[in-house]
Amino acid sequence: MRYSGLPFYGIAALLVAFLSGVRSQAQDATPMPSVAPERLSVSEAVTRAKKYNPLPSSAQARLRGAAALASGAARQPNPNLALARPFGSSNTGGFGEDVIASQTLEPPDKIRYRTQAARATRDAATADRLGADVDIILSTKAAYFEALRADAEVEQASNLLAATRRFADAAQIQFDAGDAPRSNVVRSQIELSRAEQTLLAAQTDRDNRYATLRSLIGLTEAMPLLLTDALVYEPKTYDLSALLPLATQTRPDVLSARRLLAARGADVRGAKAQRQPDLVVEGRHATLFGNSGDQNTTLQGDSVRVGVVFPIFDYGRIRADVGNSQALRDEQEANLREAERVARLDVETVFRERRQAVLLVESFQNGRLTRSKEILEMVNTGYANGANSYLEVIDAQRVYQLEQVEYARALAAVNTATARLERAVGGKLP
Repeated sequence: MRYSGLPFYGIAALLVAFLSGVRSQAQDATPMPSVAPERLSVSEAVTRAKKYNPLPSSAQARLRGAAALASGAARQPNPNLALARPFGSSNTGGFGEDVIASQTLEPPDKIRYRTQAARATRDAATADRLGADVDIILSTKAAYFEALRADAEVEQASNLLAATRRFADAAQIQFDAGDAPRSNVVRSQIELSRAEQTLLAAQTDRDNRYATLRSLIGLTEAMPLLLTDALVYEPKTYDLSALLPLATQTRPDVLSARRLLAARGADVRGAKAQRQPDLVVEGRHATLFGNSGDQNTTLQGDSVRVGVVFPIFDYGRIRADVGNSQALRDEQEANLREAERVARLDVETVFRERRQAVLLVESFQNGRLTRSKEILEMVNTGYANGANSYLEVIDAQRVYQLEQVEYARALAAVNTATARLERAVGGKLP
């Protein structure tokens, strides 16, 4: 027996199933939360992340420390004051020094190289601070786009489940009326279970994506979010040959490595400068105790001494410091080359990934979405006229839903790749 037409009872069953599906959706609708949702755009999310995420605060603290060291590196050593009461002055011929003020003055080379190293380290910390912002911007944008993508998948999964449930109800009614075989009911129940699991997986993924976004911007789980921006595609192209130089010129981690190399070079010169003599200025107050007949005499006097202090010969400590500084410089030079290599590779990789995502989005916009919708409409029309089965409608609905999901994923991939490309070149695209 063939079921090429749609009998009266089948039409009535489909109408009842559709109305019951609409009513069940209204009953299953999630109630409005008691707390108004936090409206959040991408720029607002980035601002909150910069304020509440601990990574920028950590980088800022390191920068303050490096700046403090840089401000003190140019200073001369602190003066020393020694106060003492002489005992046993007879052992020194009655001469005792009770006040000694001394000041060591380092030569210009020692101060200059130490200052260069400290300032270069401060500049590296400045680049690290900028890099923390660039990283948090990428993380926040990616989390925002993924949350939007998850919203779209939940919406499509909900639509598919609603359609599948309506057809499952219709299949059961048709079977009870004797207008459809048992296999249709079994198949519709299988499709219904698949749709339910798809929706459950989409909801779980959405919850995880929103949890990631809340964690980045400092919101609690109890605060509902309403993302005000949408996944959009802006057809903008970039020139790889223009992006590659930016990776080694403006990228924070490369700048930090380059400035640390300058600091290590200054450390080498500073270690060699330890062989230079220091100037020492001392002011001394002394008391001379003596005997004159039966009377004790006490004479006091002041003196100023100027001299130099320098190592007579090196036991190996200065040589070891120089060798260690040179090794650290060579290590940092290799680190810089590696950072530049990684930066260039990062730009090339992300550039190609974005180009692929752009081509995918454009393929959807240039006909894929339209064709999937056209197929669904054609199958629905055929089903209404008895030319297609409801299983064909479910298959067409699933194809359309999958195309919508893939389109949302492609949009998220383009936006995320653009954010990654911004980070790869240092935070700003040309």
